[in-house]
Amino acid sequence: MFGHLVRRHIYGRCVYAVQTRTINVDSSTKLGFPCAYNDEETKKILNTINEQEMEELYKYNISKYRLKKIEGWRKKFGSFLSLEQVLELDGFGVTVLRKFYDSIVHGPKEDAAVAPKAIKRDVKFTTPLLSAQMVPKISSCVSLHVGLDYVTWAHFKLTKEQPTALAGWNSYNISDRKLHINELIRNVTQMNRLIPAADVYVVENPPVAQASAMGSAVQTNINVQRSQLIGMLMLMLANRASPFTDGGSSLSTDGTVGSNVFFLKQYLSARLFGIFVGNERVSSEEVIRSLMERQLAPNEETLESVQSRLIIPSGLKIIYEENDSTEREFLGQSLLLGLTFLRLCIFKCEDSLKIFRR
Repeated sequence: MFGHLVRRHIYGRCVYAVQTRTINVDSSTKLGFPCAYNDEETKKILNTINEQEMEELYKYNISKYRLKKIEGWRKKFGSFLSLEQVLELDGFGVTVLRKFYDSIVHGPKEDAAVAPKAIKRDVKFTTPLLSAQMVPKISSCVSLHVGLDYVTWAHFKLTKEQPTALAGWNSYNISDRKLHINELIRNVTQMNRLIPAADVYVVENPPVAQASAMGSAVQTNINVQRSQLIGMLMLMLANRASPFTDGGSSLSTDGTVGSNVFFLKQYLSARLFGIFVGNERVSSEEVIRSLMERQLAPNEETLESVQSRLIIPSGLKIIYEENDSTEREFLGQSLLLGLTFLRLCIFKCEDSLKIFRR
């Protein structure tokens, strides 16, 4: 018991009052978080969770899932005003929060300081993985976007210590969404003649085949045809002469044979360039026009090297403008896909990489 019972007589009735032990509640809150931190420590904790980048917070005693919750709060509401306010987030209890705050006050463990590096190594963008030995040898790249009505591609030229140049972009119209396999082969053969030669070819991973829900048979057929089209086309491109595949001469250090065809994870380009809203990819036209006008990277981020810059010749800008809105959209998607591959896998631009480490 925190105290003892005291018997009092009030209007002929016996009432028992509980005399409780005095508790210092100056630092306690309505949420029940007893803050055993002085003013200086409290200020340090609040400054850390409000000001530091998410990748810097990884070194403290907190999971990636809970950091996502903190990031979401900061984006929606701004700064935390008190230590206990974090308890309002899903997944945070007193014990978890105490460990997190203690690691901020006393500093992270030495082995935790290298945690971000481990996270960086785990980020995989392509299938197969692009080996480090291949990167300096790549001087050209073709990125392809397979849409509902068009297959579009963008051709990039890479020169050391020079801006990357868009050497060309083009499209191929596929009018029928229910092509027989023979017609698919004919169309793919024609596209193969049009697509320029390059060191590597990049396409986005096709949608995963799933059991179709009632009423979605049309969409399932479209996804199947798109997957067939991508498979045939990339096989033809993979059979082209390449320094990375001929005769197995490009064995990497792990003994695997090199490839000139790479599949980029879905929606990477949309996320990098800020056109991924909810679960959908929105129009790329605004981003493309921004790139053509300012020749800058996504969100005007800092460009670490001259090679990260993109030069779009005026003739290719005219080609873009002369097409209808649908074709412009698909041309833009192929361009953004190629830029995403270059910035994440070839140039390894830190401003772009950190978006996918959160």
